[in-house]
Amino acid sequence: MDSKTYLAIFRENGLIRSELVLIVEEQIKIFSKHGFTELAEETKWLAIEVAEIEKQEKILLKRYG
Repeated sequence: MDSKTYLAIFRENGLIRSELVLIVEEQIKIFSKHGFTELAEETKWLAIEVAEIEKQEKILLKRYG
């Protein structure tokens, strides 16, 4: 999925890109940079799943800054 679709999923589902999600997104960038596109794709879904769990459990790690 491209970044627009990824961000649209967050918007449409009222998900927050918490500190933990941002850390996972850094891993996505690393995978993509080194040609591990399948792992990058799987990790995008992991980030979405983390955000859904945080929303459901009302857990949100604060962003810095």
